[in-house]
Amino acid sequence: MTYQEMKVSIAGSSFTQFGKRILISQIQFSTLEAIFEVDESVQRKLDHKRRAEIREFIMDSVSEGDFYFSPFIFSSRGAIKEVPGGGELPPGSKIYILDGQHRTFALVSAISHLRARKETEEEIGHFAEAKKLQSQIDKLKSYPVTIQIYLNLETKEERQLFNDINTKRKEPHIGLVMKYDQRDEYAELTRIIADKLESKMVIENTLSRITVNSTALTSLTIMRRCLIALFEGKITTMTGKAKLGEFTKDEILAIAQAFFEAWLDIFPKRMTDRKTFSSGYSGIQIALAQTIQQLHLHHEIPYEEAIDHMRQLKAGCTWKHGDELFSHMYDPVKKRVKNHSTTNAIQKTALQFKRKIEGGWLHDTK
Repeated sequence: MTYQEMKVSIAGSSFTQFGKRILISQIQFSTLEAIFEVDESVQRKLDHKRRAEIREFIMDSVSEGDFYFSPFIFSSRGAIKEVPGGGELPPGSKIYILDGQHRTFALVSAISHLRARKETEEEIGHFAEAKKLQSQIDKLKSYPVTIQIYLNLETKEERQLFNDINTKRKEPHIGLVMKYDQRDEYAELTRIIADKLESKMVIENTLSRITVNSTALTSLTIMRRCLIALFEGKITTMTGKAKLGEFTKDEILAIAQAFFEAWLDIFPKRMTDRKTFSSGYSGIQIALAQTIQQLHLHHEIPYEEAIDHMRQLKAGCTWKHGDELFSHMYDPVKKRVKNHSTTNAIQKTALQFKRKIEGGWLHDTK
């Protein structure tokens, strides 16, 4: 695709499908971002959680390899003029998205997040890391998007097509991607551990988010984040290859399995009762993983010993929403914890856990 006095030339092939002219092309995302529009009379409202899930998948994938999306579908509303070898979009004209809204905005959001992280790394003098992030930004901006553009649909036909697309076919959920993705080292480790724990706890292996009424204790997506916090101390979205230090794969699996199995010792019997207890919340579980990593580093003790110390929380925490350890995120009106999975909340929860464990630990050694 090239720009000629603000006119956009789209290289591609045109054909007729069920009486409608269609242009098929592949363009860089930076170009698509400049020419697409959302008509809210045709599209549904943007689901911010869905966008965040896809953004997480994109950012996890971009540093190590490629990721693949099915074609995005647009309508040009008669604006594109067919020419030999493709079509031309006049100055000021847009193409309107019919399918791919969440993927498109997730790509926009991923680039924005990477830019913010790059600025942070530059400000603290980590220029090598900033350079890597810029490379990821460039990769996303030049990401080749396959598009299918209907050239002469009426608004009524757009609404019908949107309805057909979203009732007959669904994109893979990020939890499903997590279940089968072979490129992500942490995802692979998570699947192996989940298989070992299958007879001991219920793990949601398709959905990434667990509802308050779910009987699952955790999910593959949450377990993956726990592993990252456990071995790298990171609680934000992580990109890049897993950094497992001097540990072998078998050692990693043994430590991780011991960590998750310890939940069964320290959590209450009704651990999946999220209306009463906080043990089934993702922010709590990730905070526990970061706590173990901090104990391991700060006290220079083996992971196994740190996990053993974590068992002090069995008596040191009720796991109820109103427990003093969760005072920083407890809503007295709703009588439950809220915003437990934000970066700030997880860090504060991990600090509370660590102080509680160290308090009992030091007391026991006197």
